[in-house]
Amino acid sequence: MGFTVGSYAQEVLLPPFGLQWGGEAETLKKWASDQQLKITERALSDKPRHTIIRVKSASGPLPDHKADALEARYHAGKLYEVSVHYGATTGDPKSIVNEFNNLKSLLAVKHGMFSPNNKQQKKVEGGISKSVSYHVEPVSGVVLLMVLSEFEDRVREAHYARFSLIYRNQNIIQKK
Repeated sequence: MGFTVGSYAQEVLLPPFGLQWGGEAETLKKWASDQQLKITERALSDKPRHTIIRVKSASGPLPDHKADALEARYHAGKLYEVSVHYGATTGDPKSIVNEFNNLKSLLAVKHGMFSPNNKQQKKVEGGISKSVSYHVEPVSGVVLLMVLSEFEDRVREAHYARFSLIYRNQNIIQKK
């Protein structure tokens, strides 16, 4: 008699939007240009071999997606990290928190259980800033990080929430 106790079929963690680990920035730029999205590119002054490309729609979410924006990071011209950002400041904070929790549950089925990463709560001028993050590493050096940020603005009596999925392949960056 055999049975299985809680096994997860983990999938390989690939970057979203059809991108490939180690791929070139031109792939993302072409897709964004074809979709008529705003493209911002910048190099990091303290890390000259690193480039960040941010893609955002002029209004609303990215095409065929709920995300508001995405950022891709390249080292020596090779993709190693993609951050997908959800929850514009006009979104309902409770629904954004619910969406974060639902997505975390769905992704845990695909990639394994998330571990708590960090939790912070700070009093800042005019309100309270909170953040919580979780991560899973389905393959050595390849990490999926989920970060939820909330801000309660007590001066304007407003509440904002956003979250990000960060896909990172540390294996692309060559170690010194």
